[in-house]
Amino acid sequence: MKKVSGILANATASQNPIISEGLAGLLQGDGKMLRPGLLLTAAQFGEVQEKHYKLAAALEMLHIATLIHDDVIDDSPLRRGQPALHSRFGKRDAVLTGDFLFSRCFVLTAEFSSTQNVLNLARLIEIICTMEIEQNSDRFKSNVSLRGYLRKIMGKSALLFSLACYVGASEANAPKNVCEKLRRIGYNIGMAFQIIDDILDYSGREDLMRKPLGSDIAGGIVTLPLLCALPLSTGLRGIFSKKNFNSEDCKIVFNLVKESGGLEAAGKYAQTYTSRAIREIESLPKGASRDNLAGLTRRLLTRET
Repeated sequence: MKKVSGILANATASQNPIISEGLAGLLQGDGKMLRPGLLLTAAQFGEVQEKHYKLAAALEMLHIATLIHDDVIDDSPLRRGQPALHSRFGKRDAVLTGDFLFSRCFVLTAEFSSTQNVLNLARLIEIICTMEIEQNSDRFKSNVSLRGYLRKIMGKSALLFSLACYVGASEANAPKNVCEKLRRIGYNIGMAFQIIDDILDYSGREDLMRKPLGSDIAGGIVTLPLLCALPLSTGLRGIFSKKNFNSEDCKIVFNLVKESGGLEAAGKYAQTYTSRAIREIESLPKGASRDNLAGLTRRLLTRET
């Protein structure tokens, strides 16, 4: 990860003070580097090469770019416990900085990856943007379906995990059947990870999350805990039948979701995807690579932040 961090710093170096200062906190902070970690772990099923570190850095750039844009869209004041980029430099410069990261991501990927994986990355960015637009259109709507929710988190989160695993293995010349298994493993890890993230927005420790709990519902984003709670609580259905939805309603919704069993119901979905990931991992060739991936998966999907 230190090597990946060094590549990130060099690849995003700029004489522009907004870009250099704005990215310094994000790149040097205590981000989890999950996607690079998955890519490098998947690469162990083949031959790990120098290019894998470059590609791991490219995926992290993509992830950070989406975070910067998310913060602008959500008007979130903090990122990882620090003022968000747009809070420091304004929304216009924050969006352009995110775009700068997208361009650097493509430069690295085009230089060190196969043509097919460059195309896979481009399609992924298209899907991420489409799902963000759909999520923005569905704010404060109670008729969001379970299928719609799962489709959004697939596009916003799970496909990036899936691509990380697939690119790591395919660029390491791992057997084709192993690459496909890793693609599915990444998808299931990503789905479980995002559902757990949505649950923690209601039940996590605020000091560890480094953001106010209930930020999803405050922003009008209907996630799985709320979807699971709606059939269980007449109070929730009553609130969502109103034409206006204010901050006091958000507090009521937050408590009703927790009291109605919505978190437990959502947790069952997370467990389903976790079990699928573990089952696929156990079907991989035995060895240190499989053990490393299994350990990483269990750490990712049992967490407080």
